[in-house]
Formats: sequence, structure tokens, C-alpha cells
Amino acid sequence: MVSVYRKYVEMILLYVGMPIFILFTYKEIPLLLILMILGILIYIFLKKDKSFDKSIFKKFKIEKSELKRILFVFTVSVIAMVFLIYFIDKNRMFFLLRNRPWFLLIISIFYPIFSVITQTLAYRVFFFHRYSSLFKNKYIQIIVSAAFFSFAHILYKNLFVLLLTFVAGLIFSYTYYNNKSFLVSFLEHSLYGIWLFASGLGMFFVSSFVK
Repeated sequence: MVSVYRKYVEMILLYVGMPIFILFTYKEIPLLLILMILGILIYIFLKKDKSFDKSIFKKFKIEKSELKRILFVFTVSVIAMVFLIYFIDKNRMFFLLRNRPWFLLIISIFYPIFSVITQTLAYRVFFFHRYSSLFKNKYIQIIVSAAFFSFAHILYKNLFVLLLTFVAGLIFSYTYYNNKSFLVSFLEHSLYGIWLFASGLGMFFVSSFVK
């Protein structure tokens, strides 16, 4: 039985300490390598944890009403992202689609594999399994999960990115809480991420990082 104190320490180290570590080391240690190692370690931990429901990895069943909600929120988000990039910098709207569709295709393939899998494991599957008991109700759990997910993006050094990822974190965590499905959460996160780059907002997730 793991103590509450130990869980709090673990949680802070993982979701606050790790992003800070990455912020100061990503130029020396490849970010993708860190993500891959973290994803593998979390997966191994969950597979060996007898209290973890392994069906979460295979479950793909979703209620019709829930599917409608997910698609509705995604549709609204798609429109919102288009409006955002239009008002921020309309010249960047659909930049990759118009100029480098092959690069967008590469992102669509490798971004889910090398980034979304680990983020889904860390900020939803592992978080809700390991730390949900620390919070009184589901809404606090969802908000804390979203806040940690947002904080993970501090390496981009952009307040807009933090706000955007916090909203995205709320959407992803709410869906995961309702469905307890790795695959559903993974696919949802992937769709949002791919559209983010397709719309042109992806520039905020690479510009400062590249600099």
C-alpha cells in the first residue's frame, strides 16, 4: 500500500520535475528519446501493477452518445483553431497543406507514435490510475491532469501554448475519464494534434523550440 505522501511526491516529481528537467536538457538529450523511455517505463509499470485494469489498453467500445459528444467537441475545436490562426496570422493558415503536404503527412504518421502514445499513457492512463484517489471528485482530477499536461509544454516558452494545451488537456482528460480507454484517448489526441499542425497553429509548438 503506497502512502498518500509518497504519491504526492511522485506526482510532483513526474509532472513538475520532469518538464523542468526537459526544459534545461532538451538541447543535450533528444526530446523524442526522453518521451520514448518515459512511455516504455510507464507501460511496463502498468503491465506489472496487479491493481491496474489491463483491459484499458484493449477497450475500444464507446457509447453512441459519447461518440456524438466527442465528434461535436472536435468539430467546434476545428472551427475555433481556424479562427484563431486567421486572426493571429492568416498567412500561416493551412501553411503545411498548401506548401509542404508531404511534411504534414510525416507528422500525421510519426507524431502519434512518438509523442501521443507517451502523453496518453502519462497524463491520462497512469495519472488517473495512480493519483485519482488524491482528489475529491472527477472534476478536480480532470483539471489537475489538464494543468500538468499544459505544464509539460513549458519548453516552448509561450503562454498561448500553455493556454491551448490546458484546454486540450481538459477535453482529453474528460474523454478518458468517461471511457477509460487508451485507444479512444490516443485517437482523440492524435486527431487534435494533426489538425493543429494542418491549421497552422502548429507553428507555436515548433518556432521557439527550433530557435
